[in-house]
Order: sequence, then structure tokens, then C-alpha cells
Amino acid sequence: TKSEVDKVLSEINSQKKMSILDLCCGEGRHSLIFAKKHSVMGLDYSKDFLKVANTKLKKSKSLQKNLKFIHGNMKFTSKYVPENHFELVTSMYNSFGYFDTRAEDFKVLQEVNAVLKMGGHFVVNTLNGNGVAYHLGDQKPTGVGSEVEKNLFILDNAYLDKKEMRTYSDWKIIDARTSKTKIFRGHFIQNVYTHKELQSLLKKAGFKIVKTWGALHGTDFDEKTSWHQTILAKKIK
Repeated sequence: TKSEVDKVLSEINSQKKMSILDLCCGEGRHSLIFAKKHSVMGLDYSKDFLKVANTKLKKSKSLQKNLKFIHGNMKFTSKYVPENHFELVTSMYNSFGYFDTRAEDFKVLQEVNAVLKMGGHFVVNTLNGNGVAYHLGDQKPTGVGSEVEKNLFILDNAYLDKKEMRTYSDWKIIDARTSKTKIFRGHFIQNVYTHKELQSLLKKAGFKIVKTWGALHGTDFDEKTSWHQTILAKKIK
């Protein structure tokens, strides 16, 4: 997490204290690190995630003056936070593209533009359509599994609908770290954008593309094969 935050801040290259909005902040892992040096608002739709985030914040008294968590829908961001206010908005670790329609995804980009100051930056990390097609191919579905730590397993079955350009994923998390094994199941659908498509949407929403890299922490980006794309954009209108 620290390497991801460090990468973003190094690309912004601002030495002053910034006002930052962390969209889809989840349990606050990025927000808490940003708040060590900057003024941060974290917004998320999940009350469960925000409960965890606020519990973490209560344990970090030194950060409390710099960080606030807000419940809300990113499609209506400007309802919850001031317009033309932030120097930086982030959409970290693949939190873009989960609405029913692509028009709603574009509305998110417009809302980000509305809450940024002129010249402010937006960092969005999401799937790269061509890379997803390259890795998943025509198999239905493709299964991937890993042991993320001892006795904690994640199994992911994913399928790309190339006509709709949407991924359909089923997750199983098997937690065998205690004597009583727990299994969590989840299903989600995500709109997937090629690099050119996402660039086009950002420009349409009033942004200039500054830089692109692959994984959030800073790998090189290959338009044909990279699973993730991370775009740094600047508000110009």
C-alpha cells in the first residue's frame, strides 16, 4: 500500500500539503497513508468498509485532524464534498467500472472533474480491456487461485464477455487460519475499458492525459498485455 501511495505522490510531484479525495476508499488503507502528510477525505458506499476504516482512524490520533471518512455514492460525489476543492482525486486499485451502464461510469468522471480545482490531478487505476482479453482469452470461465498468506486462499473464476466488454467474476475466500474454517463468497460484474476508450472518456470529461503506467505501484504499461492501467490526468476545463 505504501508503495502505491508513494508512486502516486511522486508522479504528482507536489511539495505542498494537498487536499485529497480518495474515492472508493474501502477500509481506508490508502487514505490513512495519504493523511500522514495531506488533508484527506475518503468516500465509500459500503458502511461495513467505513466502519473498519473509522476503527483504524480512532487508533491513529495523529491522523484524525487530517482525515475524514464519508458514506456516499461516487456517482454523486459533488453532493458530499465541495466542488472545485481538491488538488488530487484518486480511484485506487480497480474501483472504477462497477455500475450497470457505461454512461454511469462516465458520470463518475464528470463528478471527479467537478470537485477538482482547475489544474488538479486525477489518478484512476482499473482493468485494461486489451490486457484482460489477452489473459482470459475465450475460456469460460478462467480460474485463478492463490494463497495470499498461510492458510488464507483466494479462488477467482473470471469470464470476459467480449461483446459487452464486461467481466463476470466469482470469488471464494477460504480462511483456514483458525480451527474453524470460514468461506466467503462474492460475485461482481465490471465494465472493462481499453486504454484508448478510457483516455477518450477522460478527455471528454475535461481532462488532459499526463502519464500512464501499469499496476498501481508502478510497473510498465503494455496496451496489449497489461492487466491493469493507471492513468494520471489533469483537469483543464
